[in-house]
This record gives sequence, structure tokens and C-alpha cells, in this order.
Amino acid sequence: MIGPLQGWRPPRRVLEVLGLAAAAALLVARLDLATLAAGLGFFLWGMTYLEDAIKRLSGGTLNRWLAAATASTPRAIAVGTLSTALVQSSSLITLLAMSFVGAGLIALPGAIALLFGANLGTTTGAWLIAAFGLKLSLSHYAMPLLALGLLGSRLLKGSRAGLAGLSLGVGLLFLGIDFMKLGFESIQNGLSLDGLVGERVWHWPLFVLFGVAATVVMQSSHATLLIILAALGSGQLPYLPALAIAIGANIGTTVTALLGAIGAGAAGRRLAGAHLIFNLATACVALALLLPLAELVDRLAELIGLAATAWPMKLALFHTLFNGLGILLMLPVIPRLARLLERLVPEPSRRPPAQARYLEDTALAHADTALAALEQESRRLERRAYHVLCEAILVPSAEVLGHPPTREVVHAPIAPDDWPAVNVRYHERLKPLLAELLDFYARLDVPLTEGQQARLEALYGRSVRMVEAVRFGEVLQRSLLRHAAVGSPLREAHDALRQAVAEGLNRLANNPEAQSIEAPLEAVRQFWQHELADRLRRHRLDAWLASSLLNDLHQASRLLAALAPPAADSRSEAP
Repeated sequence: MIGPLQGWRPPRRVLEVLGLAAAAALLVARLDLATLAAGLGFFLWGMTYLEDAIKRLSGGTLNRWLAAATASTPRAIAVGTLSTALVQSSSLITLLAMSFVGAGLIALPGAIALLFGANLGTTTGAWLIAAFGLKLSLSHYAMPLLALGLLGSRLLKGSRAGLAGLSLGVGLLFLGIDFMKLGFESIQNGLSLDGLVGERVWHWPLFVLFGVAATVVMQSSHATLLIILAALGSGQLPYLPALAIAIGANIGTTVTALLGAIGAGAAGRRLAGAHLIFNLATACVALALLLPLAELVDRLAELIGLAATAWPMKLALFHTLFNGLGILLMLPVIPRLARLLERLVPEPSRRPPAQARYLEDTALAHADTALAALEQESRRLERRAYHVLCEAILVPSAEVLGHPPTREVVHAPIAPDDWPAVNVRYHERLKPLLAELLDFYARLDVPLTEGQQARLEALYGRSVRMVEAVRFGEVLQRSLLRHAAVGSPLREAHDALRQAVAEGLNRLANNPEAQSIEAPLEAVRQFWQHELADRLRRHRLDAWLASSLLNDLHQASRLLAALAPPAADSRSEAP
């Protein structure tokens, strides 16, 4: 019996089920631990609702506000602080900043300053919990908020549904804080951490590591601070170890940026590195100066009228103080830090030419960053399509896109071997990028306002029409090459057609909103319809070639019609 079982291991799913069963049994046996776990679960659940509600309600306002905030370093820090204080989620601001950098909307130094401000802004959560959460019975307010949120989730639609999510999120946060307080109060007599006084220096790094681990596991520094503050307020945790754990929670917040960097490009990884460097440097300074900072907190607390035993408020003050100190220390080196990260994390040197540059996974988390990335790539697709269309009409792109095409260039001799087939260029230059764009469209799953939805549909339609134009150009190029020889019966008409299409491409390349780009081609079409009838009557042209020319004029008209901007283009649909 031993032989067949040798080396046998239980399946991972069985181990997971057994682990969950053991945890459930422990919580059933210890109601105090079950209360703590329930409070933590409600708190994290509320944070999720709150973050989603903020995204839905902002309708892109927060995203545009952050993108415009990086004109100067002090402004970026101030906006990062204020926005994080408002949404109570440094993770949201961090991921937004990574998305903006990846989409090329903001420069790296501005994004670094924005993250510094987000670190300071997240300290307001500790102040709110210490000032109100531990002193008031928040469950009295939680129940009405939960009821309103559940009712609103059934009745409200669109962006207004964010109000229901906001009510649910705040209600769950309040409920979680109250459950955590009850849990610590119920184990007050059965558990004491007074022995962990942190008198020895090597104790403090262990508490820092505990704070890091707790924040990484729960993916929320607010949740870690809630545990610390609740334990501190109930007398379960001494003051100095609580300060060290708060330092660790600050380091643990970097896991959000590091996880986001996995799917990000070089710019996003640089910003994640800056976040890690700042938090590690700030933590090292705060840990080295723990006792002097604690003494400074005592003096400041006395100046602002806090009681000597107001430990939760003192911890909130310490949290703000050491983050502010980190900003003061790192502020002068932001430009050098950005240059160092650009050297350490260079752009890929062998990026395939058809590969997307801005369609990073981090951009998918938010509506405006996703739309900004799509706009950047759509412009790249347009530029490539214009170059391929110039090849379709057998005119060098340098003679079309930079300045209006001249008659001499259009009437010059054509060597068919010099012009690659449009179908080949489409598969080399356009199809790979189009495939990435369509995949990004399919994976976009965030709430959109009506304006954002219209903008997205316009971008999608624009990309599809661009490819349609290239397909029309493919058919047109084959006919132009068949009759490219000087003296060919169709060469004169084809030159007029090519001139008209080149003028339309030139207008669009210099002004994407250009109207009436088909006008020159329409004039050519009308002229040659009459001219063909006359030449057929006088037997100067046979019917076969005349039908070919009419087909070519039709293909050229369809090409420009596909490129022509509709009445409401993607760029005019900004919410």
C-alpha cells in the first residue's frame, strides 16, 4: 500500500477547502475573532464600493484634473494630496498616474510629484478614523446609508448610480469600523500585547515588516491603520510598536504600483520604481528617527491641545509628519530620480514597428486613461494609413503629407516595381496595430458617461473606416499600376484622380477635421463622365477601358468618403 501512495500530494483545491474550513471553525469557536474578521471584511468591501463610486461619479473629471495638475511640482504635490484626501484611496491615484504616464499624457517628474502628494493625502484616513471612527457609534449611521444605497442601486441608472455606490461604500466602512472596535473590546481581557514594548532596537524592524505584510495581504493601508488604531484605542497595542507598524503600512502601499507595473510599459515601471524608492527612503528615515519623531509628536500634540493619552490621534499626527518629512527630503532630487529611472528602465530597443505603444493594461482601469490611450494609438494608425494610401495612389508620402502635391510629381514616370502592394503593407503596418486596438476595445470594462461612450464609438468607427479606406486603395492601386505607362489611354484621367486624392489626403493630414475633402475628386469625376461619353462617341476610347475608369473613380470616391470626418468626430465628443 505504501508504494502507490509514495510522493502523493493532495490537490491544491483540496488544501484550499481544508484551509477555509479550518479558518471557519476557528471563527465559529472564537466569536471575538469572527467579529474582527467581519469588521475587516466590511471595511475592505466598503473601500471597493467607494472607489468604484468615485470613478463613476467623476465621469473623467478626476482624471482630467490629475492630468492637468503636473504643470509644476508644488501643484502636482498639492493636487495629489487633495485628490487622495477626497477619494481616500492612494491606490486609485497611483494607478491613474501610471496610466497617464503610460499614455504619454504627463511627464515622469510630474507623476512622481503626484505620487508624493498621494502619500501625504492618504494620511487623512488615519485622522478621520482616529477623530470620529473610534469615538462615535458609527453603526447608527451605517444602517440608513446601507438602506439608501441598496434602494438607489435598484432605482438609479448611469452615472447617478454612483451615488448609491457611494452610500453603500460609506455605510460598509462605518459598519466595519464599529465591528473592529467591538472585536478588540471583546478580547481585551483575553489578549494583551503589553509585552511588545519595543524597547530593543531590533524589535522595531519586525513591527515594520508586520505592517508591510498586513498591507500587502489586505491591499489597503487604510485597513492596516484601522487595525492599529482600534488596537491602540483599546489598549491592546503599545504606542511605539504601533508607530513602527504604521511605517510598514506605508511601504506596503507600494505593492499596488508594483503589481500595476507588471502589465505596464517602461514609463509605468519607472513610476512604480519611484514609488518604491520614496516609500523605502521615507520608512528608513522615520525608523531611524523613531524616538525623536515620537517626542516631536508629543510636543506638537501638547501645542494643539491633545491629551497625553490620545494615542490614536498621536499616531495620525506621526503618520502625517513622517510622510511630510519624506517629501521634504525627496523633493529636491525628483529630476535626478526621474533621469536615474529612465536609465535603469529604458524603452524597449527592439519594439516591433507595428506594436502598440500606449495600450497598457493599467490604462484599462479608468475610462479617461483608456480613451486617451486609444486616441494616441488611433492617431498612429491614421498616420500609417495615410502613408499606405499615398503608396496606393503611387505618390511619395513626402510629396503629399508635408505640403500640397504638385502636378510635376503626379505626372512623373511611374516604375511599378518601386511600389509595394497595398495588401502587403496593410499586413505589415496596419493589421497588427488594428488587432491590438480591437483587443483593447474588447477588454475595456469600466463605467462610461454618455460623452465617453460617444467618444469611444467615434474612435472605433474612425479606426474601422481608416482600414476600409486602405482596402479601397488596394483595389485602386492595382488598376493604376496596370495603366501606369506614359501614353496609356487612362493615364491622363488617372493622373487627375491621383492629384485629387492626394489633395484630400494632404488636407486630412494637416487638419483631421477638414471638411469637403471629396470636392476636388468630385470635380474630376464630373469632368471625366462627360469626357468619357464624348470619347466613346468618337471611338477614341473603348467601352472596356471606360468602365475601368468609372470603377476607379468610384473606388477613389469611396476611399475619401471613408476618410471624411463625420459631423461629430471623436475629438469633439469630450464630456
